[in-house]
Parts: sequence; C-alpha cells; structure tokens
Amino acid sequence: MTGQIKRTRVGGLPRDPCDGCRECALRCVAGVQMTRREFESIIAYLRTLDADRVRRVLEQEKSVPWFEETYRECCLFLDVVKEECLIYPVRPLMCRLFGRVEWLPCPAGKMVSQLHDGWGIVREYARERRRTFPEWQLESGLIDLFALLGK
Repeated sequence: MTGQIKRTRVGGLPRDPCDGCRECALRCVAGVQMTRREFESIIAYLRTLDADRVRRVLEQEKSVPWFEETYRECCLFLDVVKEECLIYPVRPLMCRLFGRVEWLPCPAGKMVSQLHDGWGIVREYARERRRTFPEWQLESGLIDLFALLGK
C-alpha cells in the first residue's frame, strides 16, 4: 500500500472525549513531517476556509514561552490565541496519532481508544516520502499561501 495511507485507519475510531480537545494544543510544534497527499489535502482544505481566519492564524507569532526563558516554535496551523488547530479535519497522521498510541499519551490523562497496531501504522507511513509543510511548499513552488489561496 505504499503511496497511500488510508485515513480510516485512524479516522475510523469511535469518537473519544479528546476529539477537538485543546489540552494538547501547545504541544503542536513546527516541523511535523507529512506526505505529499497530506500536504495537498491541507492546501485544498485551506481554500475552503474564511480568508480572514486563515490570515489571522498564519500571521500569528508562533514562538511561545515554554519553560523559564525557553521558547519553542508552534505549528504554523496552531491558532495560539484560541489554542485550536486550523486544519484539524485534515491534520497529518502524526498529529492524528496523538493520544491514540502509548508513546504519545493524552496529556490531560483522558481515557482514549488506543490503536492496536500503532507501530505498524507508523512503519507503513515511514515508507512514504515525507517533508515538513515548508519543505513541500518549496518543492511545489507554493511559497505564498495567500496568493495561492486567492486570499
């Protein structure tokens, strides 16, 4: 199945109390890798959103205090004001696994349905070519998201 990771492997789980939760939002960091298909899904989804909302989130300062004088870079799509994901319905697999596998536990300690073959899903996913969103932008020539989205 190389080249295609079915969203139903994770998306088909029953809804849990963590779906859409904001408890883990500030754990959303920059640099998450994704497949080309995930990148394209994000671009398509962004085109459906309100232009002002997209602009507001993308223009936010993403460097946030973490511990004492330490800062970290949040995900481009994290709304740091509302603590929610702009692309939640189409977020990459690594984001969808959060709270669903033992090595990425729910930070709020909620009881969440676990995947029984998390490592198998990750091994399958690892066979695909992955890049960060900015790397896919460079490779695709889609540098200016606002121009691309007509916003």
